[in-house]
Amino acid sequence: MTVASGPARARPSAGRVLGPTLLLQFCFGLVYVWGVLAPAVRSEGWPALLVGSVWSAGPLGWILGIVASGRLADRLPPRRLCWVGLGIAGVGFAVALAAPGGITLPLLYAGLGLGVGGSFAMAGSLAAGASVLPARVGTVGGALTGAYALAALIQVPAASLLLPRLGWVGTLRTMASVLWLLAAAGLILLPAVPGPVRPREGATVPLPRLAGRPLVLRGFLFQLATAPLGAYGFVFLPTYAHARGDPAWLAPAALAAVAAGNAAGRLGAGTISDHLGVGRLLAGIVACNALAACLLLFWRDPAGLIPGGLVAGLGFGGPAGVISRLGTRAAPDAPGSAIGLTFAGYSSGSALGPLVGAALGPPTSWAVLGLCSLGGLVLLGVRRGAARGAA
Repeated sequence: MTVASGPARARPSAGRVLGPTLLLQFCFGLVYVWGVLAPAVRSEGWPALLVGSVWSAGPLGWILGIVASGRLADRLPPRRLCWVGLGIAGVGFAVALAAPGGITLPLLYAGLGLGVGGSFAMAGSLAAGASVLPARVGTVGGALTGAYALAALIQVPAASLLLPRLGWVGTLRTMASVLWLLAAAGLILLPAVPGPVRPREGATVPLPRLAGRPLVLRGFLFQLATAPLGAYGFVFLPTYAHARGDPAWLAPAALAAVAAGNAAGRLGAGTISDHLGVGRLLAGIVACNALAACLLLFWRDPAGLIPGGLVAGLGFGGPAGVISRLGTRAAPDAPGSAIGLTFAGYSSGSALGPLVGAALGPPTSWAVLGLCSLGGLVLLGVRRGAARGAA
């Protein structure tokens, strides 16, 4: 069966597509601001697990949203997915921040707005970027997830300045409103990028069968093992510094170190995966997590939180940066669906990290989550064994 085609439409330039989608991801980088606000929220009597749940609800929303939106990315135009994501976020932000509390913030602000909304926006952004740079899928994924992380380097200092003046609720309301409006302005300028002419062959494969493909499953499990340590560090390093009575400057400095490592890991991993493949890169991610756990466990000087946080950020950002390359390699016939499933592993690990870490408490939490990331080495061994068997 042939598909009739009309006059060929000129493909929009990479800059016209990536500019608005990078701005869209910058909006959802709002998730990292919670690390700045967490000590103020704790001072009002919120339990540590409830504070951690606001962080963890975002990744949990991602788990639901990215699987569905990844599947839709194999069928629908990217621009439509981006607008759906931003619309969902707007509803979640508006309702939750009108009446912020222990139920609305985890469920609506984080779970629905940042989680489900952010996942649809990411799926649409990845599909749009890959359509104009098909040979640089890793770089596109690294740039988009990197913009999400780089937002922390701007938004975290901004939140630190606003917090004493507006309180944590006023800070969150102000930043969410401004960032949502900026993202909407960017999407208005995003040119129409056509989706698949017809659903890709793999898009008709039942999702459980696609998830059972060896490369897809190992990608999911690797993300699940390596994401928890860095996610826990993002939420609790500032609170950890406050609890120890460290100098006041150390908490924001440690958070900035995690944010910088996270951004560098995403940008670097995505670009490197396009040129060197993923094998050695995945081993390096595991090594970063192991080193971060050791630094946070054994470097007793307060300043040790900064290098420990930086390396933890690298170990957290690297897995996110390599997701687009892992997904397209695992299922070339359904790249959006495979990327969504791989992202679900990352989101699951990001949700578990703060919850497990808060339940255990430092220093046990650093040791347990560091050991968890070593499970990635087992998966790499299975991958190499399968490759030798196929040779």
